[in-house]
Amino acid sequence: MRHLLANSIESLARLIRGKAPPPALGGRQWSAGTIDAYRRQRAPTATELLQELKNTAWTCASINASVCAGFAPKLYVVTTKHDAPPKCPTKALRPGDEEKLRSQPHLSAHTGKALSIEEVTEHPLLTLLKQVNPTHNAFDLWELTQLYLETNGSAYWLLDFHRALGIPQAIWTLPAQNVCPKRERGSRRLFDYYEYRSAEGVQHFTPEQIIYFRFPDPRDPYASGLSPLRACYEQVVLTSEYVAMKRAIYDNAGLPSVVISPEEVIGEDERARLENEWHTKFRRGGQGRALVAESGMSVDVIQSSLGDLAALAEAQATKEDIANAFHVPLAYLTKDTNMANIQASAYQHMTLAIRPRLQRRDEKLNEQLLPLYDPSGRLFVASEDPVPENQEATLKQQEIDLKMGVKAINEVRQERGLPPVPWGNVPWLPLNWKPTDRHVSEQSINVTDGD
Repeated sequence: MRHLLANSIESLARLIRGKAPPPALGGRQWSAGTIDAYRRQRAPTATELLQELKNTAWTCASINASVCAGFAPKLYVVTTKHDAPPKCPTKALRPGDEEKLRSQPHLSAHTGKALSIEEVTEHPLLTLLKQVNPTHNAFDLWELTQLYLETNGSAYWLLDFHRALGIPQAIWTLPAQNVCPKRERGSRRLFDYYEYRSAEGVQHFTPEQIIYFRFPDPRDPYASGLSPLRACYEQVVLTSEYVAMKRAIYDNAGLPSVVISPEEVIGEDERARLENEWHTKFRRGGQGRALVAESGMSVDVIQSSLGDLAALAEAQATKEDIANAFHVPLAYLTKDTNMANIQASAYQHMTLAIRPRLQRRDEKLNEQLLPLYDPSGRLFVASEDPVPENQEATLKQQEIDLKMGVKAINEVRQERGLPPVPWGNVPWLPLNWKPTDRHVSEQSINVTDGD
């Protein structure tokens, strides 16, 4: 008995040690402190990244955040042959929706053995996400979370647990620039707590209180996230410097509009009189009026030229680099486009940018938030596929399915959300084919005639 107990304890210890990360992975994995090729510009801080969230960077980040917020995840419950019916209110899915859920590889762990999948309509989690805290609603939560990911590469939810029920009663989005994962010296964990710094001081939160979202960062894959803004930081700073320089030129206005050069030397009083007379005649609405000179003089018009800088800005190389980092199509950032380009850009944006972001968000929720409500694993969340369907191809496929008897009319109507019709339960076939229900009708007629 002692040997059996000792072996069990040793097996448990090996299991626990196996889940702990190797000591070499403890601490930060990246030490370079410069960002430019000349090694003279240090890496930006989280606060400096936020300061550069403007112009094209803000446009791209806000586009991704708002679009992701528009695809809020839905709650589903699966039932296998060993499960009892769900206790929470549910509604059935359309065949097309259930097929889409089953076809997503990242949901196969939930849907693989499911006999049925239903959407949950009432649940404490849905109530929480509807009003996450006294200030923010669901859209605010999803949008803020994605904005922090686009800017800092990381986003943090602080869960406020109900003391009696042991489930979250509120979610608070922590400013990502004030949060830092920390690891105790000699610890076998990747990090032991989250340090939050604010004007009130320093607070520590346990890993159980925080849901940590992050973009992948090959430089430090365990304790940080690489944001699109950080990836194009040099281009964003270049844009800011160009705007600041242009503003400084306009504010300083050190160049006069004209230079008046009399042929003879004049005194200070005469010079002041001539300047006042010129201003009186030609300022504001006086442009284009005639001037009769009292004596010989030459007038040289001076125009400030920003041609080289404007050409650099109009090349849009910097804007294109920023848009590429955020996976935002350039058609979203210009008026020189058409409907075909917009539609192609929307498909590209949903495929390359929005769909991976939604999948990353859903997997994190299924990993950390759903077990707090359902340890059995029957519940999961999933967002609607944002990639628009090819309507022309879908309609053509439905037409072929109807003509070839693959689907009945009511099946197609159900996919479109339409009610069934009495004559649409059996597939229709071409006239030169035998109808699928003909033999049934003939048998019924023969039996009737025989009687």
